[in-house]
Amino acid sequence: MTLVLVYLAALAALSARWLARQRLASKPWLETGAALDLPPEPMRLPAAKLGVSVLLAAIGLLFALLVAAYGMRVPRESWQSLPDPHILWLTTGLLALASLALHGAKGAAERDGRSALMLWLAAAVTAMLGFLAGQGLAWRQLLDLGTGPNASAAGAFFYLITALHALHVGGGLVALCAITARAATAPGTEASRLGVGLCALYADALLGVWLVLFGLLFRTPWSGWIYALCGPA
Repeated sequence: MTLVLVYLAALAALSARWLARQRLASKPWLETGAALDLPPEPMRLPAAKLGVSVLLAAIGLLFALLVAAYGMRVPRESWQSLPDPHILWLTTGLLALASLALHGAKGAAERDGRSALMLWLAAAVTAMLGFLAGQGLAWRQLLDLGTGPNASAAGAFFYLITALHALHVGGGLVALCAITARAATAPGTEASRLGVGLCALYADALLGVWLVLFGLLFRTPWSGWIYALCGPA
């Protein structure tokens, strides 16, 4: 539950910062000065970026609630009782590679480098496909070890949480393929640059969510601070 409260506090702070930039509390009829001395325009986000930001906020809240439910329903002594499929370390690296590749693609799009852009996008698509394939192998390995969704509460939560995360990765992959097709035909357009940037933002968010999930379900170097956040408040 602590994780949910921390997430909501961070979300409220970001929302308050954005609203403050919109000058909602300004009173232009009380401002003095020359008639043409207009106040600066508020910072406006593109509609697509605002939509993706709201989507990511909802996705983050969903996983924060699932992690909180895991902390409350699974006994602490059962945490990390699942056997560690070593392929999950590979899939984590592939998801990080996809995020890095999309940042490379974002830089290439801003420089109008078509060949570099397509190379980075192809690397990101390949890494995401590898992540999804690796997740399928991890599920199969756990099933072979007798740790199915009905074996324990921890196992059930593992399949539920990781399947939802894979579903979101798959949705991002579909969007990335559409952006790649657009970049192949019109790499220097503003829509293409915006699309690549939004894909990079989406991949960063899913990577952050996955690192929390991985640290919660299996023993990792960053599991300690996740224990402190994920336990009941």
